[in-house]
Amino acid sequence: MPVSPPPMSDPRPKTMLIIEDDAGLRGTLAAAGEAFGYTVQVCDSEDEGYRQAVAIKPTLIFCDVHLTKGDGRSVLAKLRANEAMSDCQFVLMTGDWVGASKQTSIEIAADAYLAKPFSIAEFAACADERYRQANL
Repeated sequence: MPVSPPPMSDPRPKTMLIIEDDAGLRGTLAAAGEAFGYTVQVCDSEDEGYRQAVAIKPTLIFCDVHLTKGDGRSVLAKLRANEAMSDCQFVLMTGDWVGASKQTSIEIAADAYLAKPFSIAEFAACADERYRQANL
């Protein structure tokens, strides 16, 4: 008698949080995320980003490192310390990939990095890969 494969679990929802203080980039990324089929939430600060992440538990978070109101690495560190958020895919975005900044980001376990400036195609590829990883 053939053995049936185990039932596949439902994929995680296509939800995305974008934490970015540049309004133009935030809007562009939100529109792109929606075009890729994600439900997108946006904010512009460390504190609001952490609050929204915990409230909505998005599958993917794209976060700027240098926020006018805070630091993206702090958002990541707080989320990694929160067991309920441990499986969220977190992408740091920055134009400042030098020395200690990159090393600190690696140490706090970001899932991926996007170096600014990046294209919408690069953003899409990163989102696709992170969503795939979220569903493994």
